[in-house]
Amino acid sequence: MGVFIFIAVTLLFLGTAESADDVFDLSDALSVPEAPQRNQGREQCPNEARDVVFLIDGSTSMRPAEFVQLKMFVALIMKSFPDNTQFSLLQFSNRFEEHFDFMHFNRVRNPDHLLNGVRQLGGSSYTATGITKAVKELFTPQKGARSTAKKFLVVVTDGEKTGDPLEYEDVVEEANRARITRFAVGVGLGFTSTTAQRELHAIASHPATEHVIVVRHFTGLRDIQSQLKEKICASHGAVVSQPAAAPLSPDTCTSRSDPQVLQKLERVLSSLDQVTNKLNMLVARQGKCV
Repeated sequence: MGVFIFIAVTLLFLGTAESADDVFDLSDALSVPEAPQRNQGREQCPNEARDVVFLIDGSTSMRPAEFVQLKMFVALIMKSFPDNTQFSLLQFSNRFEEHFDFMHFNRVRNPDHLLNGVRQLGGSSYTATGITKAVKELFTPQKGARSTAKKFLVVVTDGEKTGDPLEYEDVVEEANRARITRFAVGVGLGFTSTTAQRELHAIASHPATEHVIVVRHFTGLRDIQSQLKEKICASHGAVVSQPAAAPLSPDTCTSRSDPQVLQKLERVLSSLDQVTNKLNMLVARQGKCV
């Protein structure tokens, strides 16, 4: 009986989202049932510094109920990461809306609250322009991005870009120079075409087989949540490039040392101390014999 009630409530929620998503509260759908899985996921993911930007499609080709499912997907991903991961959200169509940056996220740190006010923009899909805006405007210290963090851009779209004045080759090089790892998530039957799949490959980092995920329906986003999280957690990522250091002179040392090298040096110094102590003992004994 309980299962039938759950299904009925779920269908009622999806039907209502079509016409009145303004009253939808993500906490009602996400908070209770996903808590155990979320805690387990956090334990399995190394607590490394990560800056993750979600770039989500809000074009008219996406139905309101599908956009709600997209928001649920983003919220679940955000909840599954450990505390040293911070998030930002930018929505694109032929318009753009920055919903929260890294600084705002750190002040609130409540995915349900952050995503509740996100409304679908409508319009066409300027995906390439959205990428360059994310790179230039969100991965910055002013927006709370950290130079020591691994950088990730997750692009979620339901189809090919339309009307965009920029091409992907114009913008992915900017992301490459910033050392940002990109994941492309394609949702919908539109990605059965070769052209649409090529777009995802153009968006994603190499190798594309590791950075492109395709699902046929928006309901499938829940099924790839763990897959995307595991890919990000396992990724070595890339720290934003630092200025090249000047050549070291003989009396100059660098402060960026490998921890393993330091450990080896400590062991060597410890051994030298032991040798010195033994030599001192031998010298003391020899002095007594003279």
